[in-house]
Amino acid sequence: MADKHRVPPPDHDDWGERTSWQDPSVPPHSEPPTQPPHSEQQQWGFAPQRPVPESYMTPAILVTLLCFLPTGIAAIVFASQVSAKLTTGDYQGAAQASRKARILILVSVGLGVLFWLIFIILISTSGTSTEYMPAP
Repeated sequence: MADKHRVPPPDHDDWGERTSWQDPSVPPHSEPPTQPPHSEQQQWGFAPQRPVPESYMTPAILVTLLCFLPTGIAAIVFASQVSAKLTTGDYQGAAQASRKARILILVSVGLGVLFWLIFIILISTSGTSTEYMPAP
């Protein structure tokens, strides 16, 4: 009587006997489906993968140091909010913070380039002239 509940011996490539939780109709080493069916996605709550927004922290730091300090600091603030909001699950807030950081980085670069162009023009046009210097 005990023999009819006994599990058959494993194949030569099997790692052990089947346990009570395994379905006897499924072979022990069958591959799981690559993608669950649509109904299973709804049942288990699988969400489609969203791309993770870029934080832009490195460019924000660089434009703060090299281009324009006020908008660079604001870009650093928004760039740091991206990872914090992703950690709490606020994907939409993280995406908005990422867009604001990118816009502020572009504004900082534009203002920095404008500042350095004006500075170079002023330095090159205000060269010392010997016209007003007394002769030795």
